[in-house]
Amino acid sequence: MADWIKEYEDFKNQDWKPTTLSKEEEPKFKEWLQTTKLFNAIKKDVALENKISEDALDNNRLIKMILTNSDYDYRGAYKAGIKEVIDPSDNRPHWPSSTGDGKMLKSPKHETAWKEFFMRKFDADPDSIGLSDYESAKQYTSKQNNLNQRLQKRGLMQ
Repeated sequence: MADWIKEYEDFKNQDWKPTTLSKEEEPKFKEWLQTTKLFNAIKKDVALENKISEDALDNNRLIKMILTNSDYDYRGAYKAGIKEVIDPSDNRPHWPSSTGDGKMLKSPKHETAWKEFFMRKFDADPDSIGLSDYESAKQYTSKQNNLNQRLQKRGLMQ
């Protein structure tokens, strides 16, 4: 089994908890969250799904919806100074899976947490090479490992 798969499987079994902020930090965090492109993209999506105007959707209610039982550590992203990026695969704002020091922001239950571990191993976004789910990424890894073993046996790779 490839190292990244074992690391991801180990991560899935860890006790993950999002960051807790002080009473002083929490209002600043919520104010910051509302200024992000991600928040506004979510607000637009929720308004469309509920067939209401964005203006009619209360920001405080949306914040509560986003943060309740979340599988992403938004407060941890805030504390780490995370900047969102527009993902070319869907042209939407996204935040990274982990902080610069490797702390996972996505919970083990997040459906794309595996991608962080894959990217650490292959230095490639799985979406960019057509891998959209964990199973296909494991198959890709197995094929890469088999190819590397054959090349090593032939002396073409160390």
